[in-house]
Amino acid sequence: MFIKGKNIDFLFLHSICLVGGAFVDLFYDQLLLTLLLGAFLFSIYIFQNWKSFTTFKKWGGIPNVITLTRLVLLFTIPFLTETKELALLSLIVISLDGLDGFFARKLNQVTDFGGKLDMEVDAYYCLLFSLLIGVLHPELSWIIFGGLLRYLYKIITFIFSQSTFVEQKKKYARFIAGFYFVSFPLFFLVPNTIGIYLITAGTAFIIFSFSISFYEFFTFRK
Repeated sequence: MFIKGKNIDFLFLHSICLVGGAFVDLFYDQLLLTLLLGAFLFSIYIFQNWKSFTTFKKWGGIPNVITLTRLVLLFTIPFLTETKELALLSLIVISLDGLDGFFARKLNQVTDFGGKLDMEVDAYYCLLFSLLIGVLHPELSWIIFGGLLRYLYKIITFIFSQSTFVEQKKKYARFIAGFYFVSFPLFFLVPNTIGIYLITAGTAFIIFSFSISFYEFFTFRK
C-alpha cells in the first residue's frame, strides 16, 4: 500500500485503528473496541515479525516473553472492578517493563524488533489506562489525549515526512515517561484530589515532551 509514493507500514495502520477505536470507546463510555483491536493488531504484528521474535529462541526468549506477558496482562482490565486491582495491574506492567530490558542486555538478546514491541506495549498501556480513566471519570476524559500522543505522533510524522526522520533521544524524556507511567497506578491508589493532581501533572509533562518532538520534527524534517 502507498500514500504519496510511500509504503504504508503496519504501525501506521496500527496507530490509526487504535486512535479510532479509542474515540469510539470514549463516545460510548466503554473499554471494548480498543481492546479487541489491540488483540487483533498485536497478533498480526507479532505474526508478521515471527522470525525476528524468535531470533534467539524458538519460543521468543525471556525478554520477548516478558514483553508479551505485559501485553496479555493488559487484556485483563475488563475483569478488574476494584481500584486497588487496577493499581496493582498497572504496577506489575510497569515493573515488568524494566525486567524485559534488563534480561535482554543480561542475556545478550537485544533485538530491534524486541525494542519496537516493548515501545508499542508501553504506548498501548498508556492508551488503555488513560481511556479507562476517561470512561470511569467523564470529567477527566481529556486525559485520553496524553494516551493518544504516541499514536498521533506516528501518524503525523509518517504522513508529513519526506525522507527518513531520526528523532534524537533525550534524557529528560525518559524521566517524563517514567513519571507518566507511574501516575496511572497512583491515580487509583491515593485519595481522589491528589490522584487527579498526579495524573494531570503526568499528562501535562507528556504533552510537553511530545510538543518538543513535534516542533523538532517540523523544524528539522527534510
